[in-house]
Amino acid sequence: MDPMSGGRQQRQAGGAPSRLRVFINYRRDDTWAAAQLVYDRLANSFGSENVFLDVQDVQPGMRWLEEIKSHRASSDVLLSLIGPHWVSIMKAREQAAVAGPAEDYVRFEIEYALRPTSRIWVIPVLVGEVMPLSAGHLPRPLQALAKIQAAQVRHERFADDIADLISRIEAIARQEQPPAPEPAAVARADARSPWPAAANGVAVSPPDAAHGELVLGQMVDEGTVVPFLGSRLTGNHALLAEDSGPPPGAEELAADLARRFGVKSARLELPEVAQYVYVMRGWPDLYRRLRQILKAEYQPGPVHRFLARLPQALEGLGLEKRYQLIVSTTFDTTLEQAFDDEQEPYDLAIYMAKGPDNGRFVHFPYEGAPVSIGVPNNYGKFPIGVDGELERTVIVKIHGAADGNIGDYSIKENYVITEDHYIDYLSRSPIENLVPVQILEKLRDSHCLFLGYTVRDWNLRVFLKRIWEEGRIDAQSWAVEPDPDALESQFWKRSGVDLYAADLADYVGQLHEQLSRKAPEGAAQ
Repeated sequence: MDPMSGGRQQRQAGGAPSRLRVFINYRRDDTWAAAQLVYDRLANSFGSENVFLDVQDVQPGMRWLEEIKSHRASSDVLLSLIGPHWVSIMKAREQAAVAGPAEDYVRFEIEYALRPTSRIWVIPVLVGEVMPLSAGHLPRPLQALAKIQAAQVRHERFADDIADLISRIEAIARQEQPPAPEPAAVARADARSPWPAAANGVAVSPPDAAHGELVLGQMVDEGTVVPFLGSRLTGNHALLAEDSGPPPGAEELAADLARRFGVKSARLELPEVAQYVYVMRGWPDLYRRLRQILKAEYQPGPVHRFLARLPQALEGLGLEKRYQLIVSTTFDTTLEQAFDDEQEPYDLAIYMAKGPDNGRFVHFPYEGAPVSIGVPNNYGKFPIGVDGELERTVIVKIHGAADGNIGDYSIKENYVITEDHYIDYLSRSPIENLVPVQILEKLRDSHCLFLGYTVRDWNLRVFLKRIWEEGRIDAQSWAVEPDPDALESQFWKRSGVDLYAADLADYVGQLHEQLSRKAPEGAAQ
C-alpha cells in the first residue's frame, strides 16, 4: 500500500517542506484525549496557527460550525483520528438520523476531504491498538479511507509515532502536484454512463445491449436499482424447473382456486377469486388450500439466481461488491432459498397480515432477533446508510409470506390476497405509517426494474401510487414482461416506466453475459 495514496496534491516541488495547514478530525467520545496530545505536538512543529482543533481554536461566541467549515476548506492535511468506538458511533448516528436531526459532522468532514476534486491530503490515524479499517464495513463515500495507509498513535510508542506522523506530513509538502485533467478526459468520464433521449411513447420491443449497459451501470456502478419481483416470473417458462419446478404465479393460484371452489368469471383476478372464496366458504377453506399449494418445495429460477449471485459475481470480476433492496410480491421463499444456496447474507422485511404484528412490517436481521416495526417513520436498523448504500441485501415482502418459522418467529396465515386485504393494506394513510422510512426513501431515490410485475392489476397500481406521488416514478425505470399488450403498455407509460418484451430467463442471461465483460482491465476472470 502506498503511504501517500491518500494525497491528491502538492504544495512545493523540491526543497524544504512548505508550511501546511493541518485539520484534526476526531470524535469527542472516542479520541478526545489523543486529539489534544496530537495537537500539542503538531503545534510545536508547524506552529499553532497552522494546526486546527475545534476545542483549541473555536472561542466562546464564535459560530463554531462555520468556523470549522472554513478551516476544513482551507486545510492541506486532514488527520482522521480513529479510536475503538469510531465505527459504532458513526452507525449509531446513522440510525438516529432517521428519527430526527443528528448530523455527523466528523463523517461529513472526511467525505468533504475525500471528494475526487478535493486538494486535501487525508491520513487516517489509528489511536491505540485499533485495527485498520475495512472498506466493506464503511459507507461508500468513506471506503477510500480504508485504502490509505494509516498512521498510528499508541501510548507506549507515542513519541516515535508522533515523529513518524510529523515526518509523513513533511513528506507531503515535497510531493509533486499532478497535472489537472484535460477537458477531453473530463468529457470522456462524463460520457461513461450515457442516458438515452427521453421518448414520448413506451416501446414494446426486445431490450438491446444499450439497455443492458444502462441497467448494469446503475446496478453495478451506482447501486441505485431496486428490482421488483412480481408473481408472473413463472410465465412463459421464465423460471425453468431445476428439481420440483417453479412456484405458481398469481394466475395459476387464481385458476386453481376458481376450479376448486366453482368461481365463474370472465377474467380470473386473484384478489377477486380469493374474495369470493373468503365470503362464500370462509377463511379456513381459503387458507387451507393456499397452504396446500405453497407448502411444496419449489426451486429458485434464473431471476432469483442472478440476484443472489450478483455480489459474489462482482467480487470475482474485481468490481466493488454491491447489495440491493429487492421488493417481492410473492408468498413463496424461492428468493430467500437462492440467497441461502449462495451463502449470501440478507435481511428480511415482511408485512404481517395476521397475528400479533398484524398491520406491521417485521424486520428479520441477518443476525439478531426479529423486530416488530411499530413506528415505521422512526425505525433505522436496516443495513441501509443515510446515503442509500446497503451493507447487506434487504428483501422486502410486501404481501406477506407463506407459513413457516424464521428462528423462533412463527408465520401463519400471513397472506395479503383478498380484495378486503388489499383495501385495508392500501388505505392506511400516510404511507410513512406503513412502510419503514429507510425502505421508503431507498425506493423513492432509486431506479426500479420490474420483472414479472404487471400494472394491469389495480392493487399493484395503487401500491405504486402510494409510494410515488400520482404513481409516476421520478427516476428512469424499466419493466420486462414476456408478452405485454397495448393496455399494459399504456399503464407503464403513465407510470413513467420504459417497457420491454422479453422472456425473463433470457433477459437475466443477457445481463449476466454483459456483466462478465465489465471486469476492470487486468482483473482476474
